[in-house]
Amino acid sequence: MDSDKWSPAVQRYAVDASDDEPRLGKVTRCTEEGVFLLPPGGGREWEAVPEKVRQPTADEWARIRTLTTPVPRAAP
Repeated sequence: MDSDKWSPAVQRYAVDASDDEPRLGKVTRCTEEGVFLLPPGGGREWEAVPEKVRQPTADEWARIRTLTTPVPRAAP
């Protein structure tokens, strides 16, 4: 295996490119049959085909950071 090749790993963010609209998610587990992801900020886990999971682009990373950055509580 090429050491420069990206692959999904637990706790890494990845993109499920199975559909027309790619879905961002944090990898929770990987098997030979599937990669399991959770949406940034929470939500329902889904399974993606490993061959359709890729590394996020710079724009997707910006979106992930936006979705996972806590909003400070407003002062009373």
